Amino acid sequence: MNWQNSSCPRAEDGAAAVEAGISMSVLLLLIVGSIEFGRALWTYNTMLLAVEEAGRYAMVYNQGPPVTCGAQNQAPRCPTLSNTPLANCSAELAQQVLSSYQAPRIGVSVTEDTASSPATMTICTSYSFNFLAPELLPYGPLHLTHRVTVPLI
Repeated sequence: MNWQNSSCPRAEDGAAAVEAGISMSVLLLLIVGSIEFGRALWTYNTMLLAVEEAGRYAMVYNQGPPVTCGAQNQAPRCPTLSNTPLANCSAELAQQVLSSYQAPRIGVSVTEDTASSPATMTICTSYSFNFLAPELLPYGPLHLTHRVTVPLI
């Protein structure tokens, strides 16, 4: 007969707990990473939408915007802004689109190039994306920048 003392721990006891701990930590890191990169992609997509809307506005109201808009602020990692009514109104529209999507403070700069033929307008957005868990994901901050150039015909 095999007489084993059931109160003595065996070598395999606790192995399942250690394996579960390792597997769950890897799974948790994968889930948090997916959520964080999803947030970064959502922010970039919102920036893209705002830039496209501002470009459409600039093409439609090229002859002169219907209202006067306030001055814009210089966004980091973007070209020097133009202080014209069309550029200011395009930047304001982009900010309105960003705020309607409750996006974080994203910088918008609009530059006009009247020397080229046809004249063009470049709308640029810039944002420094920080992860919520920088200790778990040491990839930040991500510098997101998107710019589009539209003709002013």
